[in-house]
Amino acid sequence: MRKIFSALTIAATAGTFAMPALATDFIGKSNIDFFYAELEGGYSAFDGASTIGSSISLQPDGGAYGTVTLGHVSIDDGIIYGYVDRAELWFSYFDHGDDSLTVPGLSAKVDRDYWEVGTRFQHYYDQNATNKMMWGFEPFYGEFSDNVVQITAGPTTATVDVDTSIYGALLSFEYERTIAPATMLLFRAAGGVYGLNSDMNISGATTGSDSESTAGFRGQLALGLKHQVNERTSVGVVGRLDYFSDVARFDSTSGSNVITTDDLLGASIGVNLNYIFGGTYQ
Repeated sequence: MRKIFSALTIAATAGTFAMPALATDFIGKSNIDFFYAELEGGYSAFDGASTIGSSISLQPDGGAYGTVTLGHVSIDDGIIYGYVDRAELWFSYFDHGDDSLTVPGLSAKVDRDYWEVGTRFQHYYDQNATNKMMWGFEPFYGEFSDNVVQITAGPTTATVDVDTSIYGALLSFEYERTIAPATMLLFRAAGGVYGLNSDMNISGATTGSDSESTAGFRGQLALGLKHQVNERTSVGVVGRLDYFSDVARFDSTSGSNVITTDDLLGASIGVNLNYIFGGTYQ
């Protein structure tokens, strides 16, 4: 199933964590230059990047996520020498959840989370169109954190810490379509590459370490609805798919405690609130 999702994601050139802000209609307005903030949160679930190995697998069962976004739209003059019409900075946190198992001779548990910070620089295809299309460039940096506790016999315990950092950039496409006077359908698709650095340390009854550096593909798809409550405030709901081709994981299947990589697919659904707090858009 993960491979099917990844193929669809690659074909569609998948998207990023933050949906675009919905401001008032730009048609017939001038001197558009404003700042906004957006809060988003909801539930997310994950499939892939299991820990321990193929015969004994631990996979976090999902949890909550949240995103904070600050943005700036400037239609008349643009941003960065007029090449950028909208710029965003976001911070996201995902609690991947935890998992545990008990089999003869082994009791283990895993807890994993992920956070990232990123920027987005976008250009409108037609600034005055009712239905808008945008292209963007989106650098990001993120970190996965795993903590695995293994109990092999009685009080004998080993703790495995796997910390992974990723850094890369996405190319994105966005489409906003008005489906009612104050309601818009939002679609994002983007994809790109990233580098990965991972370090593992084992302490307790067993000691050891390993490291891994590689590259991977990341892609997302997102679909949402937003409703403009008033000139400054909008609310919405959004669903996302987020795919990583390579995420580091702890593997002891072969008897050697090492880092390997696996693909990871995240699915989430959440609500957001957008508020324009400064600037002009008349």
